[in-house]
Amino acid sequence: MRKQQIKILFLSILLSLFSGLSYSQNSTLSPYSRFGIGDLTFKGFAYQRGMAGMSLGYTNPSTINVNNPATYAYDSIMVMEIGANAEGLFSKQNDVSTSGLNADLNALAMAFPILKNKIGFSFGIIPFSSTGYNIISESNIDTLNTTSDINYIYKGAGGYTKYYFGAGLKISNSLSVGVNANYLFGNVINQRKEEFTNSIFFNTNYQDELSLSDFYFEYGLNWKRSLKNDKSIAIGITGSPSQKINGERNILWLNYKKGATGFDVIKDTVFLSLDNQGDVVLPSSYGIGFCISKLNKWNYGADLKIQNWSDYESFGVKDDLNNSFSLSAGGSYIPNNLLSSKYTSRIEYRFGAYYNKSYLNLNNKSDLNDIGVCLGVGLPLKRSFQSKVNIGLQLGKRGTLNDNLVREQYIRLSIGLTFNEVWFIKKKYD
Repeated sequence: MRKQQIKILFLSILLSLFSGLSYSQNSTLSPYSRFGIGDLTFKGFAYQRGMAGMSLGYTNPSTINVNNPATYAYDSIMVMEIGANAEGLFSKQNDVSTSGLNADLNALAMAFPILKNKIGFSFGIIPFSSTGYNIISESNIDTLNTTSDINYIYKGAGGYTKYYFGAGLKISNSLSVGVNANYLFGNVINQRKEEFTNSIFFNTNYQDELSLSDFYFEYGLNWKRSLKNDKSIAIGITGSPSQKINGERNILWLNYKKGATGFDVIKDTVFLSLDNQGDVVLPSSYGIGFCISKLNKWNYGADLKIQNWSDYESFGVKDDLNNSFSLSAGGSYIPNNLLSSKYTSRIEYRFGAYYNKSYLNLNNKSDLNDIGVCLGVGLPLKRSFQSKVNIGLQLGKRGTLNDNLVREQYIRLSIGLTFNEVWFIKKKYD
């Protein structure tokens, strides 16, 4: 019992560490994160990244599938997932190209059975969205016989993270249901500056900070049927209704000049509004997917997800967003099986492709979409039956060079650990 308490304490410390890091860091460098609630981050782990996110119908008792809480009902052992991401982003607008590197801790989660293969429970911390951009545009003014160049500077930082607590229940041999209770928290600061080269003008700084902290819920259903020769087919359905999230907004608008040392010297405050309470409306979402598998050998499937972003509101103001959808297909393959004595025969190879129709609506263009391919491997730990080091690689493109917009090309690397152990089972013999 003492060992179990130590393990739980260790996990709690990890959750606290991830909480602080997730709250403070940016996991994107994209100018498109300026809009809506920011860049929506990948919901899952490194093993799912290798299959392009295919997950709604996927069931495996040695992994955690947060995208469909009904799959927790299949848990038969304790599972812990932990991971990190790195991204290289290459952006181009007209003839200007930029690049950047970014890395962040991804997620930490744990799942275990309450009743083996009947009731399962999971909890953890996962990033929800991220904002991180720095955009500068130049212009000039000619007024009162005075001219000046002016720099428009747009900066954004922060993001939102969620704690989740979920449970899955089998209501028959083939059907399970589940729910995730998510606590969304974090803050994003969007800043707009106007800086003049002529010192007779005052510069302006407008800063808008939005903090969120509230619960929202996701639901899942999974139907799974066994076929011949250890094969099975599963269909997963998920959904989340439109929900209001409590928010707090702080706005600061001031005039300033550059001091001799380079720091801003504030002249006066134009507008200040603190601790404004309001709501952000998260739109409803729906998903359906299937997965065909052979036990300890292969899995193939596809997902379709839809979210009604046209219903998004922030403090009573609608944003000009489109409804979005994503389509992903992927799978995995093990050359022999997990019981093979040859290590290379137990490596799991993963692959997939995806197409995401963005919710962004810029210059009335609908081709700001995201398309890419994924590869991955699961490297078994030698002294463990199901524990693996997972590596996922994602290559993709988003946006367009048309109409003065930005085209992004990126490469993302995910590294994670899927750890399995038998917990909470009383030993019969010492």
